Amino acid sequence: MLKNLITSYPLIKVDITVIDRQHTLDKIQLVGDDLGKNVYLWSLLQPDFQALSAMGSSFQPKPIAAAIDLIGSLQAATSGLYVFENLFAVIDAVSPLEREGCYQAISQLFTRLNQQHRDCLVVFMESGRGHIPAALAQIIWEYKFPLPTTFELTTLLLEHGIDLNVSPRLSNIVAGLTAEEIAVGIRANRDAISDIDLLGDRLLNYKYTLFKSFGLEFIGDTATQDIGGMDLVKEALEEVKMDFTPAARECGLPLPRGWILVGVPGAGKTYFAKICAQKLGFPLVNIGIDVVKSGGVAKFKQLLSRIDACAPNLPYLDEFDKFFTDEHGKELLGILLTWLNEKSSATFVLATLNRLENLPPELTRAGRFDRVFYVDFPSSDERKQILQLHCARFDKRYAQSEHGALNIEEWLTIIEATSKYTGAELAQIAIVAAKMQFYKGQGQNIQIDLNSLLAARNRVKSLYSRNPEGVLAIENRAKAFTEAASSNKPTALDLPELDIYVGSGGVTE
Repeated sequence: MLKNLITSYPLIKVDITVIDRQHTLDKIQLVGDDLGKNVYLWSLLQPDFQALSAMGSSFQPKPIAAAIDLIGSLQAATSGLYVFENLFAVIDAVSPLEREGCYQAISQLFTRLNQQHRDCLVVFMESGRGHIPAALAQIIWEYKFPLPTTFELTTLLLEHGIDLNVSPRLSNIVAGLTAEEIAVGIRANRDAISDIDLLGDRLLNYKYTLFKSFGLEFIGDTATQDIGGMDLVKEALEEVKMDFTPAARECGLPLPRGWILVGVPGAGKTYFAKICAQKLGFPLVNIGIDVVKSGGVAKFKQLLSRIDACAPNLPYLDEFDKFFTDEHGKELLGILLTWLNEKSSATFVLATLNRLENLPPELTRAGRFDRVFYVDFPSSDERKQILQLHCARFDKRYAQSEHGALNIEEWLTIIEATSKYTGAELAQIAIVAAKMQFYKGQGQNIQIDLNSLLAARNRVKSLYSRNPEGVLAIENRAKAFTEAASSNKPTALDLPELDIYVGSGGVTE
């Protein structure tokens, strides 16, 4: 495949990881040998193009101006395969004038090689740090070494003396890694080869640590308690589970793509991501926005390919709208749209954000994400569920009966007092109430009563109370284009409403 591309296209860009650098150079050298051409390498530390077979160790920094001259010289170069290592990362660091000079030189080189019989072949080898402008992206063919297939993984492991008949899960553990990354991981844990289970655990930790450095944080253990409310989303999640079954494939149903959750900060969107992963039985993959934006288009493509290779999983994009705010936003958007349209892996994407209007409209049209939900403030019944769940962490009475430590009248009082509080704010009220009782000397026998909850409520100020206009604006704009996350069915808790004054001394009706 690489040989065909190099001989068919004037300019090739090969994306690599740092670990795979030498492995990639070896593959390019094999292509050169097969074509009967010498292979020459340029990098920032190379004094000039130098044959790979003659590379020394006494390199001097190469000025970018000389790189322009080298590119220009290729228009009349003799036969050879010429490799530029991280040239675009170097170009990004120079002045705008020098950058434009490099771009023009590359463009002229393309014209010459595209119009005439090519004796010289050109490869740009990039480790994801450089940015190729849109104008040059049209003339440079991008190639990324594919990740090993299941058969290739089996072969690789056998080459390292690992019999998958003993531990079939090892091929799943190393899925998503390149051949060289697998080799490095096994060499680093050679002492565990005789203990396959230990080796598997170490390789999994190695993989997750490596992925985290790329911007992918795999959270394998998503065990957590349920979250109050969001009954409609939970019902929809049961349907998603059915969509991933073999029966759905037999019926010709497509794999689900994912959801978008919109709501005010603290509404429980992030916590719900863990609930989704737990219900589906998928590892949660947190995609770091800062790493994606700093790495650019090539890095984002690599991350998505690794996510596909590690399926099933649940990729999670928090503050989703912020992925598209910088100069590379349109390119990232295009890659994501293509991936969502074409993906055939068992991945379920969950994206959360606060303001739907900040999201590019292309992402919300039919065929991108399956559904878009609005996570509203918890209803009366949901506020009771949330408070009861969190109070039970400190006071076991809240888990032992329908109403816990409060009677219905007391619940009505605290529910009325916490109108327009988010799930995160309600959780904080429970924590503050528990701390207040602890400070009073209750020790491990904390008992949370109504007065302590109301006192905690006075300390925890809601986002709505600080910025009601802003919160209502988020709500009104989103609800017209989203589904409700909760049914908000009437309950007994909604009926009587008390006129309450919450003072420092307690409750007055």
